[in-house]
Amino acid sequence: MLLLVVRLSRLAFIASSLSLVDGFNPTATSSQSLRPAYWFSFGDSYTQTGFNITTGPLPSPGNPLGNPAYPGDTATPGENWIDVATTKSNHSLVLTFNFAFSGATVSRDIVPPYADFVRTLPDQIDELVAWDNGNTKRVWRSDDALFSIWIGINDIDLSYASDVNHTALTDKLITRYFEQVEDLYNLGARNFLFINVPPLNRTPSLLGQPASVRAKEAGIIAYYNAQLREGVRAFRQRKRHQKRREVKTWEYDAYEAFTRVLDRPGEYGFNNVTGDDGTPGQFWYNWLHPVSAAQVIFGREIGELLAGTPW
Repeated sequence: MLLLVVRLSRLAFIASSLSLVDGFNPTATSSQSLRPAYWFSFGDSYTQTGFNITTGPLPSPGNPLGNPAYPGDTATPGENWIDVATTKSNHSLVLTFNFAFSGATVSRDIVPPYADFVRTLPDQIDELVAWDNGNTKRVWRSDDALFSIWIGINDIDLSYASDVNHTALTDKLITRYFEQVEDLYNLGARNFLFINVPPLNRTPSLLGQPASVRAKEAGIIAYYNAQLREGVRAFRQRKRHQKRREVKTWEYDAYEAFTRVLDRPGEYGFNNVTGDDGTPGQFWYNWLHPVSAAQVIFGREIGELLAGTPW
């Protein structure tokens, strides 16, 4: 058993590995003759590109995110992190099937999304399973496919003001979250990237709230992220006990990354971290979403986190 820990300067990243990627040549260049690596992405508006697996076109060497045309229907004008990670900070030819859907929550029976048509995490995974089962031959392999999840933002945004037991609510969310991870594992997933919740208490929508409200949401985020981290650890531990040595996980600390940029905006090309009126240099595009330039930073950092892999 090999435990691989990846630490990048100034980034609180942990990469845990129970085996090495078989057959990957890090010096290989992307070309149409190279067998692609696959990326299956799940999440919300922070990740969405508007991909539709039923209409096509599907990802291909000349169009690695498929439909719609690059950079896709992102939440803010321009590229987002999955665009960048797929096409610019990737380490080989990567074809990304991005099932993320704006407004998604972990599960509609725990925190309902803002509209019935929103595809929650289970809905997104069901889409993948249906497509995969419909193929006469599976196009991806367990060793060349990465499965990423960045979700929880809407769960917290929609519930933080509610008069509920937020500890119990978060526990339910994380339990359901890792039930979905197990479903992916049973499908054949062995490589997982987990991304936590950023400091939503610093979004323009919260900055106008009393300090006590911001502090309440900050506490909910801290607990969610702690439970997510523990969930990843427990998932690895279960697979280790089951002698599933091929499982690998990576964690990107979005909370740390957002905090670092918001605390030192000038170092990253920003001059305003509170406004969202479209003035050049602002970090926020609107009440909840960072601008494309910020998303590009996170995509590059995730590429650094995945150094030494096909993705």
